[in-house]
Amino acid sequence: MDQVLADVLKAIGTASRARAFQNATSMACRGDRQRLVVCLEAMTPGQLVEVAAAARLLSAAADQALARRDP
Repeated sequence: MDQVLADVLKAIGTASRARAFQNATSMACRGDRQRLVVCLEAMTPGQLVEVAAAARLLSAAADQALARRDP
């Protein structure tokens, strides 16, 4: 029973982190800086590290895609 509860709590935590990341991404895409700041301030340091790493990866991939289209 304890393992089931631990697994459920872990799944909820994962879903919560994914939702927070989706919210931040959406706000950034819309240019809503005020709400983005509030969203980021609510994140844990670990979540901020994940968001920053994902943003760097997304930026690099987008730059590469643009470079392939515009030689």
